[in-house]
Amino acid sequence: MPIRDDLILRMLDQVGAVIARVLTGRAPDDLAEAERELAGAYVELTGSGRELVGRLSSEQLLAILGAPSRFNRERGYVLARLLEADAQLSEIEAGEDGAAASDVRRLKALDLYLEAARAGLDEEDLDERVQGLLAALSVVALPEASHWRTFDHAVERGRYAEAEDRLFEGVQRFGAGEDVAVRGRAFYRDLEGKPDAALEEGSLPRGEVAEGRQAFEREVARAAAPGEGSR
Repeated sequence: MPIRDDLILRMLDQVGAVIARVLTGRAPDDLAEAERELAGAYVELTGSGRELVGRLSSEQLLAILGAPSRFNRERGYVLARLLEADAQLSEIEAGEDGAAASDVRRLKALDLYLEAARAGLDEEDLDERVQGLLAALSVVALPEASHWRTFDHAVERGRYAEAEDRLFEGVQRFGAGEDVAVRGRAFYRDLEGKPDAALEEGSLPRGEVAEGRQAFEREVARAAAPGEGSR
């Protein structure tokens, strides 16, 4: 469901104002004001300063917000918006020198959006923001936990061909161990129960589901064979 909490909505308005300043401000005074607003928004939202939030990993931020069982999806979404604004500000201030720091902030934002979606947040722009961040991070090798969040998100959204691509990318990058085998088999088992129309809409017709499952099982068997690994 979409955000209903009045406090969260006010925070979102504040974050929106910060983003507007980041995108339109170019004069030193504008950037300085954007930095002050950004710092204030971090404190109001998290109780911590911008520097501390910057030092925390995605997994630490998610844990602070109650993931996985009691994740505060509204605050997670707003914090992701704030991190996106912070990434834009870093690029404006530092140019190419700020690219690495911006990517770190975008990755945290992506993880927060994905967890908010998993927790049932239904903001209209949520999936668009996820896709935008994936495009911005296309040359970045996502950490394993982040990668599997993108897989789960694609499955949840019914983009089955994309999910299959992410499954096999995960096999190549992280191996076809027991956890991946369980994840992949559950994926194909779920697809087998889908109507043909849903599979077609997800760009993975039933025949391709069968082919994909066979290819996946070959990868699992190769990984399990003595002296072998996923290739």
